[in-house]
Amino acid sequence: WQPSAGLTWQIVLQSPLTSTAPNVSVYDIDLFENNATLVKTLHSQGRKVICYFSAGSYEDFRDDANQFKKVDRGNELKNWPGEYWLNTNSTNVRRIMRSRLDLAKSIGCDGVDPDNLDGYDNNPGFPLTTQTAIDYLTFLAIEAHSRGLAIGLKNSGKIVDATVDFLQWVVNEQCVAFGECGTFRKYLQMNKPVFHIEYPKGAGSASGVEISQRNAICNDPSRKGFSTVMKTNGLSDWLETC
Repeated sequence: WQPSAGLTWQIVLQSPLTSTAPNVSVYDIDLFENNATLVKTLHSQGRKVICYFSAGSYEDFRDDANQFKKVDRGNELKNWPGEYWLNTNSTNVRRIMRSRLDLAKSIGCDGVDPDNLDGYDNNPGFPLTTQTAIDYLTFLAIEAHSRGLAIGLKNSGKIVDATVDFLQWVVNEQCVAFGECGTFRKYLQMNKPVFHIEYPKGAGSASGVEISQRNAICNDPSRKGFSTVMKTNGLSDWLETC
């Protein structure tokens, strides 16, 4: 599945998806919190389904958390208690990720959204670099494609040029807020979606996003052509679009 640029989308990771009301083409949902029945429902409505999992971090609440070895885990992610960077070069970590891709295939996902692959920009406790990230993404892409799954980049602006040829999209958070949208246009130039999220003040409230904030995001020329959504920080089912 190769989606085209400009597709509408919704992303809900805070909890299992309960509302399919937003009339969008693509839903990005949590791999572990949802099931084949829900994916089938979305497919029956003509939607494509991307399944999210963290490929670069250990989360202590996941079903397969006990399969990670202590040596696989590095430093804790800042502001995310119970979540630790993974050694993405580990044979065991890669074995677990193959199993996660098997799960994605088994419940009918069309593609996967692997998160936290930018350890090189953080303090992971392992010697992770842009090159190790590219190597790991190449591994994930080969494994995903062999199962009939599409796969995208998550943030990781430093490796856009090295991944645009073999990945199907990029999911970006806050490129308007950080002035980074130009970094991701390479995907758009290849007619691949930039699934773009901003977290403006007022998101999730009854009154919604303030008009001035909404205009600042939606009228920003650097995001032209992006599939932009405004969301709460927790990625609940609340949604506003441009």
